[in-house]
Amino acid sequence: MPVLSKDHIYSIYLGIKCLVVFRDVTKYDALFKKFNAFLEIILKKDSSVEELLDSYSSFVNRLFKIKEEALDRDSGDIWQNHILNTILSDENIFSLKAESGKIGSLESPLVNNFKNDLLLLQQIYKDFSLPNIEKAVKEKISKILLDSDSDNVIKNQISAFLPSIDRVIPESENRFLNFYLEESNNIKRVLASSSDWRNNVEALVDFYRNVGCGKLGRFLAFKWVRRQKGGYLAGIPNPDPIRLEDLIGYEEQRTEVVRNTQQFVKGYPANNMLLYGDRGTGKSSTIKALIHKFGINGLRLIQVSKDSLADLPDILEVIRERPYRFIIFIDDLSFEEYETEYKYLKAVLEGNLEAKPDNVVIYATSNRRHLVKEFLSDVEKTGEIRAQDTVQEKLSLSDRFGITVIFPTPDQETYLKIVEGLAEQKKLNIEKDKLRKLALQWEIWHNERSGRTAKQFIDDLQGKLGLY
Repeated sequence: MPVLSKDHIYSIYLGIKCLVVFRDVTKYDALFKKFNAFLEIILKKDSSVEELLDSYSSFVNRLFKIKEEALDRDSGDIWQNHILNTILSDENIFSLKAESGKIGSLESPLVNNFKNDLLLLQQIYKDFSLPNIEKAVKEKISKILLDSDSDNVIKNQISAFLPSIDRVIPESENRFLNFYLEESNNIKRVLASSSDWRNNVEALVDFYRNVGCGKLGRFLAFKWVRRQKGGYLAGIPNPDPIRLEDLIGYEEQRTEVVRNTQQFVKGYPANNMLLYGDRGTGKSSTIKALIHKFGINGLRLIQVSKDSLADLPDILEVIRERPYRFIIFIDDLSFEEYETEYKYLKAVLEGNLEAKPDNVVIYATSNRRHLVKEFLSDVEKTGEIRAQDTVQEKLSLSDRFGITVIFPTPDQETYLKIVEGLAEQKKLNIEKDKLRKLALQWEIWHNERSGRTAKQFIDDLQGKLGLY
């Protein structure tokens, strides 16, 4: 009798239809959808070899995509690992309540439904390993071909082309916090060795509460992606690796940004911040580096483009009740005279009837002090009796940031100190006088003195030294 009998497959198929807490997984998880479609083909009485191979190959194709996106390396095959990752990362009514510490009694109807779902997922995990799935495919093909009197040549050809996924294990890629990887691998080992996952509910509750659930628990940085109807947070697997200690110069400015952020992360009052200054002075890098310093303490960074400012209320609704601290990051913020999106930002900064959540601050960078382009002719253009009010409305946007930090263009000596510091970081073997002379030449050729110019010079010099 095969490991995966028709009756057993059918019971699992029906069980998937009965999932309650993990209901959305069957609707939105691409791999689970393909697995479910595969079960339907296996159970179908008059299914053809073509249908079966197409469904199975589609499932395998998605598995290999999962392998490329894998965050960790764990025991078992990639399908089993995906099931475990689903339990840890799915944002559902149980995991969200556990994350916020509001789960209540472990004997409630919600917990009981969670236990029932765990039992089914454990059956899939144990019985539908990749070798067992492949065996079921071969047996189904053999039965179809036997009924159709196909010769052995066709059977052998099909076996030769059948996709192989036996014991595929994700490669180790330390993309995220070691803390998350360590904690998730610990709980996955507990589940993998458990005879009954229903006995591990308390351990899962602790995981959700201490580590988090869903993408907010797995990623440090996000971008808001607009759609025709609404939008969603997309996790950034590889955020800019820049660290605060990698940045040279502007120590006073960074100290102010770090101080305000530290207050915010620790739950004390903090201000929205505007980082204003010339191009390439390190404003954006300073903000992006904050997640590597405070991410372990629950800080998350959400980058929002100027075109998405109208979605700010939707973004706040998504993150309002989550137990993290969020910086909404708006880079290179400025508005032309005809653009009115700044009004959405003004309303969120100060002016909405609904208060901005305490777990959110807004950090923006700009090359323009007052953000909205203004003209001497503004008063004349409006035709208003109190035309000065229009000018003041434009100027008031920058005033709504509690703290403005100015990043000025560095003088020559500061520029050269940045160059020397970057050269030391890269361990470049070059005399100091020659380095300074070449850096000044580079500045003249590129008509700009900034931290970005210094970095571009060092990158070019490092390449030349390596090549020659």
